[in-house]
Amino acid sequence: MRQFEQLRETFDATSVRPISDFIDAGDRVVVRLAYHAEGHGPEMNYEVTQVITVRNGKIVYREYFLEHAEALEAVGLSEQDAHNADL
Repeated sequence: MRQFEQLRETFDATSVRPISDFIDAGDRVVVRLAYHAEGHGPEMNYEVTQVITVRNGKIVYREYFLEHAEALEAVGLSEQDAHNADL
């Protein structure tokens, strides 16, 4: 939470949007995200892949990967598997 507070203090405007379908990986969900932020420094644009662990309908853990292939590997999927598993 502290990290999110620091981001809000640093940037005047931020947005996060999914740029891929959500991929079902059992008790985890994989999604690519595009971040954009403007504020008291240079504009920031980047992509990450988030792996979200869900238990009993609640998010219990989030992992972020700069490389999409690494996120897929973390949940035991290949690019081809992911393409076939899109929700």
